[in-house]
Amino acid sequence: MAELLVVDGVTAGYGESVVLDDVSLSLEEGDRLALLGRNGVGKTTLLVTLMGLTRLHRGRISWRGADLAALPTHRRSHLGIGWVPQERLMFASLTVDEHLTSVARPGPWTPARAYKLFPRLAERRGNYGNQLSGGEQQMLAIARALMVNPALLLLDEPMEGLAPIIVQELMNVVRELAEEGGMAVIVVEQHARLALSLTRQAVVLERGRVVHRGPSAELARDADTLHRLVAVA
Repeated sequence: MAELLVVDGVTAGYGESVVLDDVSLSLEEGDRLALLGRNGVGKTTLLVTLMGLTRLHRGRISWRGADLAALPTHRRSHLGIGWVPQERLMFASLTVDEHLTSVARPGPWTPARAYKLFPRLAERRGNYGNQLSGGEQQMLAIARALMVNPALLLLDEPMEGLAPIIVQELMNVVRELAEEGGMAVIVVEQHARLALSLTRQAVVLERGRVVHRGPSAELARDADTLHRLVAVA
């Protein structure tokens, strides 16, 4: 597989505050990466850094060999980076359908395909973003990210605060998306074993630094290391 994303020695944060310290990782086309760690170690900051929403102090982020540093968020999206933020960021003034059509770009993912993936959204297509349940908002956040026809999908805590039945439904969707093979995925998820079951590679952060990288299946089998790194029983 060809190299899609390279993060090389990145130190970044908010203003003068540094959160990420010399972080390096790489992702190939169609690969799947779990980004793990305890709360507050920089996982979300790394995703928003990839979207251009932090201050890059040092290091390089390259996309298919080209430097991303000078590109604003919307240009990164146009290149093929889809982002599902932890806060979901629903717009109260937009219907479900408008959330999808307003960001749609040419490619195999269309609103019709999103509605097929999430039939519940088709039933709510005329509802506004603030009229949806938490599970429906998360489905819409994922569907909206797919509308940019991403080569890389960033998922920030996609299962947080959802009922178990909705978690299972979304897990199946994320697994289906990941196993199609054409789209790379980075998953930030507090449920480490869930994230490891969806991915091929894992990176663990501690205090903004990479403290572990390796195959997801290998880390999932090593209960002692998993517990030490992310406090999973």
